[in-house]
Amino acid sequence: MTNLFKASQPVEVTVNNSNVFLDSNLIYRTDKGDLVRSKSEWIIADKLYAAGIDYQYEHPLMLAGHERFPDFTIIDDDSGDRWYWEHNGMLSNDAYRERWERKLAAYKQEGILPLEEGGGVNGTLLITEEKDGVGLDSEKIKQFIDILKAE
Repeated sequence: MTNLFKASQPVEVTVNNSNVFLDSNLIYRTDKGDLVRSKSEWIIADKLYAAGIDYQYEHPLMLAGHERFPDFTIIDDDSGDRWYWEHNGMLSNDAYRERWERKLAAYKQEGILPLEEGGGVNGTLLITEEKDGVGLDSEKIKQFIDILKAE
């Protein structure tokens, strides 16, 4: 379990065949066995897994010439449709929000558009957010999962 009262200690772990450093106090193991960075990602991952939706956590994706790591990548094997799910848990932080705005622009440049914009030719972006005292929206997660299951 996470202990928020203990000093941070980076731990090298393997995620999708890549070695990454995660804070030992901020590692959550999902029911699928993935290590994720936040409680919100943990909840989303477990809900996807419980719904029988196959996902990849932080699978590399080239966006605007840079390697990025969407929180969740879901590929429909039958249709080839690609879904990318980004959870933004710290939008109240100005630097975090600015990085997200650049990443969102890169998604759009690559033809990956938010669901609310109808999706793009190269994929659909699902976005969940937490900011200014507004926590994780479980109803939105359920709606997204229902959409994914209908595909």
